Formats: sequence, structure tokens, C-alpha cells
Amino acid sequence: MTVAIAIVLKIYDVRGETMRKTSFKMLSVLIALIILGISFTGCTREKEEIKLGAQNVNELIILINMAKLLIEDQTDYEVAMNTEFTGSSVLHQAMLENEIDIYPTWTGTQLTGILRYEGEKMSQEETHNYVKQGFEEQFNMTWSEPFGFNNTYAFVVKDEIAQEYKLEKASDLADYASDWLLAGDENFDSRADAYPGWSKAYGIEFAEVLNMQYGLIYRSIDAGEVDVAAAYSTDSRIEELGLTILEDDKEFFPDYSGAYVISQGLQENYPEVIDILNKLGGTINNEQMVEMNFRYDNGEDPDIIAKDFLNEAGLL
Repeated sequence: MTVAIAIVLKIYDVRGETMRKTSFKMLSVLIALIILGISFTGCTREKEEIKLGAQNVNELIILINMAKLLIEDQTDYEVAMNTEFTGSSVLHQAMLENEIDIYPTWTGTQLTGILRYEGEKMSQEETHNYVKQGFEEQFNMTWSEPFGFNNTYAFVVKDEIAQEYKLEKASDLADYASDWLLAGDENFDSRADAYPGWSKAYGIEFAEVLNMQYGLIYRSIDAGEVDVAAAYSTDSRIEELGLTILEDDKEFFPDYSGAYVISQGLQENYPEVIDILNKLGGTINNEQMVEMNFRYDNGEDPDIIAKDFLNEAGLL
């Protein structure tokens, strides 16, 4: 900037009489324009950055890649992404500490996990409205529109077991559960939205409930080590391993619709991003999510899976 101004002053000096006849204001304007131009150049050197986070879970990794692609395609913002979070509560804490701006999750997870809801079962719309209002009032966070699929718990058995014992719905387990083992994810035997509440609602008790890492649930039921498993309804391994989903005929399990949680900082600094994310609202059904999860579980790049879906949906 100093060199540019010096050149202007030199021109002013060399031209002598001609320049002296021109108003000094012209020189001031020229210098101001140089300074302003340099300032704008400096502003564009560093792009704004939006920080994305996700649990290390197939479905959530695909969904956060969708957010990344949409933001990069429709804004000039830089995007940083971390998919190594170990749980929804860790993600929530990271957002409270302004470490991330967006993360995907399920309504039922945060309904019972963060908001500690223990009331009557609500519809999909009621559940979404409840968590959205609760997060806005308590944490100044908000939620995007739900994607459309519901990844709730589903009790599954092997196809041959379903046929042998004529099992179609969860109530059909009443005659056998007292002798059978049930596998569930961590804390499944203690959460109100999991086995304790389910057992009370159905009046059914298993011989034992075994908590384990989620991936081990499928190995256990496939190997015959347990009789029933509490799976996630959009998991591709249900079909891959030949498992039958038992209908939740008492409609106990809460809605687990997928959506993004959005930080206060993003709402204030990048409000247009919320409109971009809401374009995914209602576009993903259970079958589509199962198919994408299957591709991921078989080694495909989540960025490619996400891009294929967004292109097919006309969002890129």
C-alpha cells in the first residue's frame, strides 16, 4: 500500500503545474480507493469456516457428508469435518463448547438422552417439535427439518426362528422370552426408552438382556449366541443376515427421525445454511437409507454415496 501511494505522489510531483490545477480532493479520492481495494483483497484471503461433526456410525457419516457437499456447492464457505465422535452426548458437549456447528442425529436419541423425556409416546411431528423447542430454549440450538426416515429400534430374529415359532410381532415373544436371551446396545437394559419401558409396556421379560457394542449384536444373533436382538431399523445387516423385523405392535419405541442439530453460532453467522440443509427435509425414506448404509458397510466412500443421492434428488 505504501508503494502505491508513493507512486501516486510521484505522479503528482512530476506533472507539476497540470496537477496543481486539479483539486487536491482528487488525489485524496485516489489514495482512498487504493486503500479500500487492498482492504477488500485482504478480506477475501480467508474464507469463513463451518465445522461439522458426526458419530463414527455409517448412517451419520453419510448424512454429514451430504451437509458438507451441499454447503460447499451452494456457498463459498470452507468446511471442516470430524466423524470420530463416540456418542451423541459427546457431540452435544462439543457444540456447547463451540467446537462444531452442525451434527446429524436422531430425534428419539436426544429426546431421551439430552432432554430426559419420560412422558407418553409422541408422533413423529410431535417428537421433532418437542426436541426443536427444547434445544432452542435450553441451549440456543435448533434442528433442521427431518430427513424422512425413522431409524427406531426393532426387535429382530433369524428368519428360520420367525418361521418356526410363527413370530410376526413383538407380542408374539410372550410365550418364549422367559427362556431366551436378548442383545441390545450399551445401556439398553437401563434406559427408559429401551428394555425397561418395553418390558413394562408389553408385560414380557427375557431370561437375560446382554448389553454390547452395537456391531457385536449382529455377530451374536448370526452365531446363535442370542435369540433376539434390538437392531436399528435402517441397518443394512438386517436383510444381509436374513433377519426378520418383529412389528412393534404396541408402538412403544419413540420416533428416531434423522435431522441436523444446528448451533447458535451458525444461526447467527450463517443463517442461509439452515435453508440449504432444510432442502433435505422429507427426501430420504427408510429403503433409501438402508441402501446407502449397505453401500457404506461394503466399503464404498461415504462422499460418493452422499453425492450420488444428492445428484439423484436434484439437490446438487
